[in-house]
Amino acid sequence: MASIVDPPPSVHHTRSEAIAGGKKKSDIEMYHAMQSTTNTKGTKREDPLKILDPSSKKLVTVESQRIMAVLDDTICKIRLITLLPELTQNTEKYASIISDDIQEMLKEHYKLEAQFSKVFLLQEEEETVAHTGSAKRGGIDGDVEQMSYESLCTYRGQLQQQIRHSTRSIVRLFTRNHSALKAVLGQVSERPSAATSLISTSNNLRSIIMEKLLTTREEEEERSRYIQQIIQREAKASVEVKKLEGLLQEASEEREADLNKRNVEIKKLKSDLAQLQKSSNETNKRIKSDSMKQELTDTKTSGGKCDRLNQSIAQLRTQLAQAVAEHRQSEQILRSRKIKTESALETWIAKYDTDMGERQEEYEQIEAVYKVEKQQLEDLEERFAVLEEEYNRIIEERRVNAELKAEEERRLRLLTKAAVVIQAHWRSYATRKKLKQKKKGKKGKKGK
Repeated sequence: MASIVDPPPSVHHTRSEAIAGGKKKSDIEMYHAMQSTTNTKGTKREDPLKILDPSSKKLVTVESQRIMAVLDDTICKIRLITLLPELTQNTEKYASIISDDIQEMLKEHYKLEAQFSKVFLLQEEEETVAHTGSAKRGGIDGDVEQMSYESLCTYRGQLQQQIRHSTRSIVRLFTRNHSALKAVLGQVSERPSAATSLISTSNNLRSIIMEKLLTTREEEEERSRYIQQIIQREAKASVEVKKLEGLLQEASEEREADLNKRNVEIKKLKSDLAQLQKSSNETNKRIKSDSMKQELTDTKTSGGKCDRLNQSIAQLRTQLAQAVAEHRQSEQILRSRKIKTESALETWIAKYDTDMGERQEEYEQIEAVYKVEKQQLEDLEERFAVLEEEYNRIIEERRVNAELKAEEERRLRLLTKAAVVIQAHWRSYATRKKLKQKKKGKKGKKGK
């Protein structure tokens, strides 16, 4: 049964709901308040509420698993039973997701509920009037409207038993048909607000029981010590808050005194402003009276000026009429000149077009000749470029040969000069040698 229902809310993200009903919630709120006033360091810290989580994430004992299975099965049945009013009233609407036998049971259940409602209304009517057994006739097997109050009570009890039995049968049929159960729980959502509240409370109860089953005795004791420490810290924080409230009260009194002082100054400024406004009103009245007198004077003087201006306008209109007549004559003369000029201009334009046509033909002929001569010039330039390159090569060769010849002549001159110098030195040496030999020969002859 528990395998085909929607998974219940996780115990981890419903931790706040699990402790919402008792003292733990207030303790945690106090801890958060204390942390917001005492945590001044910017270092990254672990979640302080992590100690409230159970260390185990899964149920270990068979008893706890059975308890949770019973709870899941109960919540599933509550969700299904709270949808019965919608299913019984709209059986044809949900015919595609439920089987025929379930539809028949829902129809029978709807009839029993209608009969029970009718009996309940009749019983309420009977309670408003005196209980007289002679007013109603018949028994349980007769018409309901003819039953007595005691018969209605008995019949009501029988209907209650039948509705209980019918409800159990419907739940059993849905339990056997898992696909129909899943489809109904997934697609049908119309249920009374009280039923929705009951389901929400059941889920919260499941989360609380889940956390209780996951929490060991040691964890419970550790949690109690932790919460006690939080309470002690909160007491210290309360003392600090009272001191700060005293300082705040003193600051508020100083601020109030400052505000009173400023209010007095504001009142004084308002009175000065009222006097200034009164004097400005009197000045405005005086200025308005002076301006009205000036306006009357200007109105009188403007009457004479208007008469003189009207006379000037009449004279100017006469002059305008004369000027218009003169200008019309000159306009006619100018229009005749314009017509003659336009005719002459048309003649010159036609002549210009003729001359330009002839010039265009001549230009085209000259351009054709120019293109031919340009082509010839390009051919000659190409040939000249080849010849110029050959000429430059020959000139370069001649220049190199001339440089080589000049270098050869320079070397020849140097060699000739060197040979002359060597020959001269040699002759002088030979001459000196002969002279020495002659001198030695003369000395030898003298000795003999």
